[in-house]
Amino acid sequence: MPRFHRLELPDDPPPSPSVKAEKGIPADKPEKRYKNSVADWMLEASTQRRMGSYEAALRSYGRALECERSHVAAWVGQAQVLILLGEPRQAEMWTVSGLKIFPNNADLLAARSQAVCRLGNHREALQYNDASIQGEGTSAYRWSVRGELMTASKSSTADHCFDSAEQIDADWLVRTENANILLFYNQPLKAMGRAMAAVNTAPDSPFAWTVRGICELEAGFNAQAKKSLEQALQLEPGFKEAKKWMVAAQENPGFLKRVWGFFQKR
Repeated sequence: MPRFHRLELPDDPPPSPSVKAEKGIPADKPEKRYKNSVADWMLEASTQRRMGSYEAALRSYGRALECERSHVAAWVGQAQVLILLGEPRQAEMWTVSGLKIFPNNADLLAARSQAVCRLGNHREALQYNDASIQGEGTSAYRWSVRGELMTASKSSTADHCFDSAEQIDADWLVRTENANILLFYNQPLKAMGRAMAAVNTAPDSPFAWTVRGICELEAGFNAQAKKSLEQALQLEPGFKEAKKWMVAAQENPGFLKRVWGFFQKR
């Protein structure tokens, strides 16, 4: 179902307690209806994204753009979460609109490259990514997208591109989203290494532990996956994504058991 109707909502709830704390507002203080600043909504989107709450992040990026249409980071964020939500066609449409306002913006070009790659047009995606890499400044995202293109084309340089992204920005979220890219291309063992590095950087993040657990489960390491997901649930007992994958881990026999079962059937 198209998600553009979620980009502009008439009455979203107020920011989360973490945003209130950032503003020095007591968590239990009733909120009046207000107009938040761009910074408020961008902080909210970042907080939601770091919990894997992409639908909520999409709304917050949209609210940021309602406050300031010329905030390019919100345009980029919208496209990124649409891709994370499995909506590359809408993400490409969004980047086309953004590039009309910010011609040749390097991160928007990277987002268009990623969207077009997910749609299967690797040659066009490479052209957009070349332009983004050659654009003004640098960013981890451009190199993460480069890593995706190299992964999609089965190039041996993919690891170097992901490494470059993580050197530019040591934020654990970069490692986690690189792991998600590798999972998308069915490379759970490589994804697991990135996810483990993210957890080492952010041991208090339930989302980082959940992604690590997903990587371990997809790679067939069932016992390790359960431990990672249990850690996520210790940090955030109500974390829905971890709960969902824990059910999958409990139903999955694990790599070694599958191998043993294969030989028993021979």
